[in-house]
Amino acid sequence: MNMLQNTFHPVSKKSRTALFFTFLSAIIALSSLIAGILAYFAVIKSPVNGLISLITGVVLCALFSLLTRGFSTLQNWARTSFLSLLILILLIILVNATFKFSTEVFAGKQVLSIIEILKYLGQFLFKIIVSGIVPGALLYFLYKADEDFSETPKQRHLFDRTVKNFLLSTALSSILIVIFIFAFTLQESQLAIKDIGLKELLTGTIWRPGSIISNDTAQFGLVPMIIGSIYSTIGAVLIGIPLSFGTAILLAEIAPDFIRTIFRTAIELLSGIPSVVYGLFGMVVIAPLIRQIPAEGNTTGFGILNASIILSIMILPTITNITEDAIRAVPASYREASYALGATHWQTIKDVVIPAANSGIIAAVILGISRALGETMALIMVIGNSIAIPTPVNDNPLSIVFSTARTLTGNIAVEINYAAGAHRSALFFTGVLLFLFLLIINRLANRIMKGTKKA
Repeated sequence: MNMLQNTFHPVSKKSRTALFFTFLSAIIALSSLIAGILAYFAVIKSPVNGLISLITGVVLCALFSLLTRGFSTLQNWARTSFLSLLILILLIILVNATFKFSTEVFAGKQVLSIIEILKYLGQFLFKIIVSGIVPGALLYFLYKADEDFSETPKQRHLFDRTVKNFLLSTALSSILIVIFIFAFTLQESQLAIKDIGLKELLTGTIWRPGSIISNDTAQFGLVPMIIGSIYSTIGAVLIGIPLSFGTAILLAEIAPDFIRTIFRTAIELLSGIPSVVYGLFGMVVIAPLIRQIPAEGNTTGFGILNASIILSIMILPTITNITEDAIRAVPASYREASYALGATHWQTIKDVVIPAANSGIIAAVILGISRALGETMALIMVIGNSIAIPTPVNDNPLSIVFSTARTLTGNIAVEINYAAGAHRSALFFTGVLLFLFLLIINRLANRIMKGTKKA
């Protein structure tokens, strides 16, 4: 008797599940067809809209008829399709309610009181609950009824191929976005390439887009900005790499767990600070400190040294995290073999671990350079924005660190709002040049990281 009950119960449960969703899909299919027909005859003045409504109703009827057939035989593809539809409906409900709540609270003519905001918040939550209770209940029921549905091996492979193609399309979309951005930037820079010329853009040392000189031609030399970007990036690398390497070695090899947690949390906070906050720090804290350096010509505290210090702090999380991961990826057997040969802990780190993680460390440095080269807002605030080739401020060549400069990214951000014609096109060419620099650096990083995986 118990055996008969155990075998009968699952069959009865499957039958109820199949009957319920078959009936539901059939009702939706019939309702879609009827709604499309009624809309077609109701829209007399606009037959095009009526025809669109009719076609929509027929298509929905066909789709839900297909789901009806799938649910009648408890096919898993029907369950998956209906689950996806329910999730989409819930997302639409949430987005619509969120936009309506935001409009009522933030877009009104008057500032609402706390009580009124809480009132709107309660209405917002109530609307979501009321609107989503039916699709939510169906979603929960379908999720729990997973074992009642079956699928053939062909259907499983079809679903796997669908997911694979979807993931492939999302990956390709990122490539297409990069291509479109580069193509758009290159297209907008065609006027500068044609009227000014690549030679003038890449070798000219004067940038005066607003002044008219002989032959009614402005000057658009990008050399000062290129040199400013290179100097500030080199300074950031020289300051930031030792700090990053020391921190990574401490976290990966030396520090106990509670110290590692504290330092890693601080580094994660550094990576989340907005660049404008770094710029404010450089203006208010770093610049007065640099002004105290007793060097002739050092009067403002703004310049390459300030920019390099700020950039070194900004690239520290990138280099530290990747370097730490590379060090941790070194097999423990390497360390054990070194200890067995009588090496100390520091000798093992210096002579075994770091050389083994060399490829990952180089990739971290390249990504840090890419991060420094692409920074904009913080550099605008601390580098001085002088449109001239950086030169030493006194007879000492090293005093060039106190010189003001401008970077490629800063040049675009400062002038794009009022640029027009050839000036605007030259700024877009600046973006193309910067894009090529970053592309080369990223390709080098990818190649080195692939070499690390092979090793």
